[in-house]
Amino acid sequence: MRFSAKNFDAFIFDWDGTLSTSSLIVYLSHFFKKRYYPQYIISHSKEFSRPTRLQMEEYEGEAKAADFIYGLYTSMFRPKLREGALQLLKELKSKGKKIALYSDGANRRVADELRDLGVERYFDVIVTAGAYKVYKPNPAGIGIAAKKLGVKKERCLYVGDMAIDVFTAKFAHVKVAAVGNGLDPKSRLIDAKPDYLFESTQALARSIAQHTTK
Repeated sequence: MRFSAKNFDAFIFDWDGTLSTSSLIVYLSHFFKKRYYPQYIISHSKEFSRPTRLQMEEYEGEAKAADFIYGLYTSMFRPKLREGALQLLKELKSKGKKIALYSDGANRRVADELRDLGVERYFDVIVTAGAYKVYKPNPAGIGIAAKKLGVKKERCLYVGDMAIDVFTAKFAHVKVAAVGNGLDPKSRLIDAKPDYLFESTQALARSIAQHTTK
């Protein structure tokens, strides 16, 4: 499928690894979890797309533990913006696109990082697991973001760097673009079958710059 920014009114982004740099500790926190692998998500797609309360409580515990570890790390080593991330956000704003964030990160951590990196003003809506208690691949967060943006889901594009991001978007019935310079290797992203696959966040920014809203 050929990518065109004209097909979307809103762009919803993952944060860790997509717009901000990932770290070894974040990578390791995801590496050993079956829930982050395409084959496991596919085999449990029914329960992930419509999780029971018990399943979500189990997953919330995993997500909170990972975020606690990451919070300790970033208290000493602050993340940076991905190359091309600022250009991407500026391009989208210049074209009149709405921008949202949907992250599994804790609300305060994500808010602090957005502010510290000077990009908070680019987002019209911010949805975090810490605030809404909705964790990927549960698709509810994307639905919340789209509703708050006032944009139909078919006019939204979700952008992430992991297979779990791809499946979250699929469960939400929105198009998804994956960037290959984040936490998941490109081979795993290919297995997840995103609608669009870019080599990097910078490559996506270049593609956005080539298209107008008309």
